Amino acid sequence: MAITEKELTAIEDELASEQTLITKLKAYSQMCTDQTLKTKCNEMAQKHQGHFDKLMSFLN
Repeated sequence: MAITEKELTAIEDELASEQTLITKLKAYSQMCTDQTLKTKCNEMAQKHQGHFDKLMSFLN
């Protein structure tokens, strides 16, 4: 099943948003000195990486 141009644009927008979140969360993790907060940032980055990967699967 082919995706429409509108759906493709929406997926591209979401991919960009997820990539931004992943980048920011990884950077925040590197800045954290509190281990609990560092772990939480890494967990959230992994969660958003999963979202990114799922969105990419629609394009393959």
